[in-house]
Amino acid sequence: MRETVQDAIRGALHGGRFQVGQSLSEVALASEMGVSRGPVREALLMLVQEGLVVHSPNRGFSVVHVTAEDMAEIHQVRLPLEATALKFAQNRLAAKDLARLESLKRTLVQAHSDREYVLGSQTDMEFHSLIWDKCGNARLQTALRNLLAPFFAYGSLLNHERPNRTAGMIEEEHTCYIRFLRGEEKRTAEACVAFHLHLPL
Repeated sequence: MRETVQDAIRGALHGGRFQVGQSLSEVALASEMGVSRGPVREALLMLVQEGLVVHSPNRGFSVVHVTAEDMAEIHQVRLPLEATALKFAQNRLAAKDLARLESLKRTLVQAHSDREYVLGSQTDMEFHSLIWDKCGNARLQTALRNLLAPFFAYGSLLNHERPNRTAGMIEEEHTCYIRFLRGEEKRTAEACVAFHLHLPL
């Protein structure tokens, strides 16, 4: 399937091409992609709905700028939603799905060690998305994707990650999820997510 304008711009955003708060020129993007301005504007409006881009009548489109306060609010909402997704996904993942989570965890840990932060954010998104996709609730999947789109797209650029977060911590946080999904974790789903986000219950 041919890549759409929306896919191309989304990929550039996820790939770290643009800085947070940077203006996005419809004309420049259209020229670069060899299309008219209309499809670019339509794609940008769709990306506004995904939470990756913001639109101002006076300033046009720009990359979303999420503050530390925004991230704190996102985590507060993420905790109950992702805990519910974990509970729903438990016993729904096949052996190949669990193996994929283990593989993604290793890639994520290595990316952090290598300071490949864009790869790390993309891998982190894939790890969590796999769990959401298996939760069996389309509305919950959509809510989590919309809520966390800016975090996974710009996590490496926003500089809101915990500065002292180590590769070992990342491994433990994601292992907790996998153990819960396998039915091997003593902590509740809420406790696993709180541990992952370093939030009090």
